Amino acid sequence: MTPTTLTNFYTNLGDITVSGVTRLFDYPPTSLNSADLPSQWVQSPSVDEGPMTFGYHGGWPTLRAQLVIAVASFFEGIQSQNYSATLTMADATLTALRAVDVTALSLGKARITWTVSVGKVTVNETDYWAVIADIEGAG
Repeated sequence: MTPTTLTNFYTNLGDITVSGVTRLFDYPPTSLNSADLPSQWVQSPSVDEGPMTFGYHGGWPTLRAQLVIAVASFFEGIQSQNYSATLTMADATLTALRAVDVTALSLGKARITWTVSVGKVTVNETDYWAVIADIEGAG
């Protein structure tokens, strides 16, 4: 069985459909505007791989990346409403991740795991309320 590549993991994470997202980016955007929000992209891909057995290099990789959804600018709107909208988007992200078919999306050989947090993402020197899902797959 061939291990999942980092490119496939990264690309296929971007295919996760999160309810309420307006725009999907294939790569981290260089700028956003209000019409783009909420926007989704994947960033920070990484992989580590230990030996499968003694004396052989490589094994099943552990693949990681962040699924990011920028929800609202820190500098526009009412912050309590922006924060509430970001929490709602976090719930939508959790729902989408729970429904992922790992095999169909080629995200590895086992179920993915994740940590979802509400925080800040900066795009072109502008801060946005964001959902950041640290996702890990194996195989």
